[in-house]
Amino acid sequence: MRIGWYSNSPFIPSGYGQQSAQVLSRLKSAGHDCAVMSNHGAQVQLDWQGIPIFPDGLKQYGVDIFGANLKAWGGVSIGLFDCWPLVGLAEQLRQLNLAWWVPVDHDPAPPGVVDFFSKTGSYAIAMSEFGRKALLAKGMPEEMVGYIPHAVDTKTLFTDRGRDSREAMGVPKDAHLTMMNAANRGRVPVRKAFGENLEALVRHLKKHPDAWAYIHTEPEGLSDGMHLPRYLQMLDAPMERIKWPEPIQFRNGIPADTLPFLYSAADVLLATSMGEGFGVPTVEAQACGTPVIVSDWAASSELCGPYGTKIGGQRSWDEFQGSFWIIPSITEITDALEDNYQKTKAGMIDRAAVRRFGERYDADLVFERDWVPLIELLSKRQAPGPAAAPNREQRRAAKKGK
Repeated sequence: MRIGWYSNSPFIPSGYGQQSAQVLSRLKSAGHDCAVMSNHGAQVQLDWQGIPIFPDGLKQYGVDIFGANLKAWGGVSIGLFDCWPLVGLAEQLRQLNLAWWVPVDHDPAPPGVVDFFSKTGSYAIAMSEFGRKALLAKGMPEEMVGYIPHAVDTKTLFTDRGRDSREAMGVPKDAHLTMMNAANRGRVPVRKAFGENLEALVRHLKKHPDAWAYIHTEPEGLSDGMHLPRYLQMLDAPMERIKWPEPIQFRNGIPADTLPFLYSAADVLLATSMGEGFGVPTVEAQACGTPVIVSDWAASSELCGPYGTKIGGQRSWDEFQGSFWIIPSITEITDALEDNYQKTKAGMIDRAAVRRFGERYDADLVFERDWVPLIELLSKRQAPGPAAAPNREQRRAAKKGK
């Protein structure tokens, strides 16, 4: 079967690029004829493992070209990206047999997300059980909403590698090490809650002289993010116990097989945020045996396994998307770090149990269990075609609404 895939280029080793690579490689091995319509990471046509990657286009998100490329490729079309910016392409997308792997990181599901599916007639693939329930709560038909989580390679890549890498990181073997892995992008709002996470982390570091931190991100906010060292200095943080990735290596792309060593070296992953459509680092860390601290909100709630902690907070209105985020509680994060510290020092963390939870999201397991039957389902669908013109009553109601 021909499958057209719209998302980040699979050459991008994180986020949607990473997930695209995992699914596409398995679809190709299963005998499907795949192509990628890139919206980021391919300025010219490329080839990835025998799969053509069509370029990004001249406009943001490739809106000028990706729909036409998907139609020309034919077969089943699958999108992996925020869908709400693409509502304006609804009539064009109705010409496709389209499914959309959709993040829902607000509660309730934002109006733009719901509008996308109602106007395009696309099949929704929620990334989380939360997302599926949120879409159904907005009245989407159950037969039009599925669920497939993001996944990681838990067999050969994300496994517990022990703590020997601490020496290379410059972290003492007996230290309590907190890790963060989050993209430093966005200032209003700061979706990854760097302000709240780092304030709680600094409190923890000040309380315990043997507490260290490794923050796996670009620190200076070069992608319209926060200048994290400046913020930490304002908090009077013990900067000598906070480690970062080597800047040039990070910008050029740290090899994927390095991450498991970093996760395995950590005692806990600190990953609270204002909202996650999924949250791949939380699964990666747990597959390596490292427990997590996450927001009790959106997808993150269901990704918290043994010895992890869910953090509450204050709802915050997002005017841009017309729904709610959460601002995680600094006090609760601080308490969660203390709890992990005490349990780690007492030898109470069963890392094997944490890993077993992470194995639920193994890429091979998810592909066979979820993707294979979904492709079979989609192969039987047809493109919705042009939307029916509104009848007289609907036109009157729309006019009255204005």
